[in-house]
Amino acid sequence: MVDFSERSDLYIINTCAVTAESERKSAQMIRRAVKMGGRVAVIGCYSQLDPDIGGIDGVSFIGGSKDKTAVFREAEKILGTEKKSLSINSDLNGYGYEEMSIGTEKTAVFSSCRAFIKIQDGCNGRCSYCIIPKTRGTVRSRPLVDIMSEAERLAEMGYKEIVLTGIETSAYDFAPLSALVRMLNGVNGIERLRFGSLSPNNITKDFLDAARESSVFMPHMHLSLQSGSDRILRLMRRPYNKKQMCEKIQNIYDTLPKTFISADIIVGFPTESEEDFAQTMSVVSDYKLSHIHSFPFSPRPGTDAAVMEGRLLVQKVRLRNERLIKHSHEVKQRIFEQKKGTKAVVLIETVENNICTGHTEDFLEIKFNSMSRAVGDIVTVNIISYDNRFLIAEE
Repeated sequence: MVDFSERSDLYIINTCAVTAESERKSAQMIRRAVKMGGRVAVIGCYSQLDPDIGGIDGVSFIGGSKDKTAVFREAEKILGTEKKSLSINSDLNGYGYEEMSIGTEKTAVFSSCRAFIKIQDGCNGRCSYCIIPKTRGTVRSRPLVDIMSEAERLAEMGYKEIVLTGIETSAYDFAPLSALVRMLNGVNGIERLRFGSLSPNNITKDFLDAARESSVFMPHMHLSLQSGSDRILRLMRRPYNKKQMCEKIQNIYDTLPKTFISADIIVGFPTESEEDFAQTMSVVSDYKLSHIHSFPFSPRPGTDAAVMEGRLLVQKVRLRNERLIKHSHEVKQRIFEQKKGTKAVVLIETVENNICTGHTEDFLEIKFNSMSRAVGDIVTVNIISYDNRFLIAEE
């Protein structure tokens, strides 16, 4: 492997199509790779949605969301011919979980202390705005024994934190997520466990009990909320209403009072009024959401929301998104202020010029000076200040 800025014989671009912006960035990376020379292979959701991307000069292989590892099996063929190769499977339903692993050695793909374990693929949801079921197919889950085996292998390689992730992590169906928490609690060497994203519907008593009993489950959850308005949630076809959402968040705080919560939110869904938006803003502040992934509504061709009446002007959506980001930043700054004078346990993820950066247990970014610490160390520090992004600490 070489850095993307270096000349390579084969470039593999794993694309995304969840928003128009992600498609734009995917196309941008494809064009960048083509200009650098060598063969270019395109895989993932963008090419699954639009196989005609193969018409781009310089693209030698087009794969979809299924069997991405075919690009490695086909590598010699791709490098040895001028012909284009298409490997798109239009039927994404009914096949098993595709085994994919990060290999047997640490690579630059991950940090040297945190690794991701994909536990499922696909989605059975019917959210009106989402193209993912079309690009990824129905839910397939990874066997428990395989998840355990990879966690143990990652621990042996020196990873101290693992993040369970997937297209719709909440849809894992081989066992309750609480069983995963309890199973992975005993992996020697793994000191931190997180989930990439959760639906409010997953916040059950059993799940919270498993999290509370675990010695490695970190006090942070990222929830896929999308809106704080009942009317918009119904139009989105989300599987919960505002009352249920807020009750789940309160249950987290009641069971795990030190937990911080972040969330995904879509701004500017068709017909979203100022009152709908205000309800979303109030959820962010009332429930002290520590970070927001805020997405302007992106109409995906082929979804119901793409043809809904009441589409908001792009400028209005952009301004609302900016307001939400500013609002969430103010909430985060108040959280930072409350952290001053307290201690935090940090997993060091980078060290540069004696500046250590990492995340606290509750997933706040933090930095401090040290001449003796290394990436992968877990250290307790004193929080003394903060800036726009980081808590600032000292040992």
